[in-house]
Amino acid sequence: MSLAHKFKDKKRTEDVLISETVDFSGLLLSKLVLQGLSAAGFQKPSPIQLKAIPLGRCGLDLIVQAKSGTGKTCVFTVVALESVELTALCVQVLVLAPTREIAQQIHEVVKTIGGELSGLKSHTFIGGLPLSQDKLLAKSCHIAVGTPGRVKQLIDTGALKTNSIRLFVLDEADKLLEGDFQESINWIYSTLPENKQILALSATYPEYLAQHLTAYMRNPTFVRLNISDPALLGIKQYHVVVPNHPMPNIVFNLKTEAVIKILTSVSFQQCLIFSNMQMRAQNLQSELQSRNWPTVCIAGCLDQKERNFAMEQLKTYKCRILISTDLTSRGIDADKVNLVINLDVPTDHETYLHRIGRAGRFGSYGAAITIVSSGGQDKELWAIEKKCKTHIQKLPDPIPKDIVTKAVQLKLDDIVSSEQIVNKPEISFISPEVTSLLVNTA
Repeated sequence: MSLAHKFKDKKRTEDVLISETVDFSGLLLSKLVLQGLSAAGFQKPSPIQLKAIPLGRCGLDLIVQAKSGTGKTCVFTVVALESVELTALCVQVLVLAPTREIAQQIHEVVKTIGGELSGLKSHTFIGGLPLSQDKLLAKSCHIAVGTPGRVKQLIDTGALKTNSIRLFVLDEADKLLEGDFQESINWIYSTLPENKQILALSATYPEYLAQHLTAYMRNPTFVRLNISDPALLGIKQYHVVVPNHPMPNIVFNLKTEAVIKILTSVSFQQCLIFSNMQMRAQNLQSELQSRNWPTVCIAGCLDQKERNFAMEQLKTYKCRILISTDLTSRGIDADKVNLVINLDVPTDHETYLHRIGRAGRFGSYGAAITIVSSGGQDKELWAIEKKCKTHIQKLPDPIPKDIVTKAVQLKLDDIVSSEQIVNKPEISFISPEVTSLLVNTA
């Protein structure tokens, strides 16, 4: 099963490309993991993989910040597989994700890259599925991947033993450490052994994240993309303004017409359309289907089987258009998605970056178009534009069929940096000599 994006089937941007002479064998990985990477279609490490994997293999606590679609899942998967002792059938790695869909996707990556490791047991533990089945699976598992609620439930009932966990991974850490999630994360953390490695990964890095993570970690190393624009280089960003109206249904109709015009004009492979509200997403699906645009809708109100079906349709290219709430704005990897439409302005700039990151996966090209109503929503988008330090240009009319952008030429050292966070959020740089030593001894 091929999970990786194929370099040669399309042009790639500099935020995922490195020298032609560099491959995964240079990271001193085990033969079985290298075979698994090859079987999964991974040909060369991205810049963030090249920097973070050796540091992770040294046992360092890491905070990894990299754009959506640049290969973070592969980073912690490789570190996890290299750390597992297969002869001991107990949970040694715990990976948490904010949504069921991300957890399931991570599990597929672990199974595929770890496919050459005989006897490896990896399972997904998420809500919406029978608890009794999860209790049985937790007893024979090396790598547990799940959502905080179900994992907490399994630990609390004694089904999932944490005393042998040596690696704790927080994927989409900024989301896991906010709101209701943080209480569960704190509780789960309190049950883990004192001596463990922690990896926290995120596409965005809000200020509060450093404060929370340094409370969990021991002098973590911060590995991040070191460029001013946090958006993927291959994504060109546009906006469309529709007239405002005091009646929301009129604004919805105007936005629907704008969506149909975009879908009709742009030559795309697959498209994700994001709405802030479940009801609006479902209404848009009904409207598009009535106009002969086959679509699939996914939202938190659907049961798990319906959500799984929607994701399968997207990933197997059986649907060209997926309408979604922010349930799929993070972590979901579908390499044929090259168009993202925001029916509504996202609630914050982090959500905006995660949404548009569904296109342009692993350095490919794509476009993100946000539809705004005048007299308020446009100001919200300009605030996001300023916060992201990016440029969201007006969509031309007529709309060009091929709305992609050319990559900025960058060197690896301009793309990724590594720093060490000592104790609290104060940051000091690791010297090049120390970084080189860590990489060479991985």
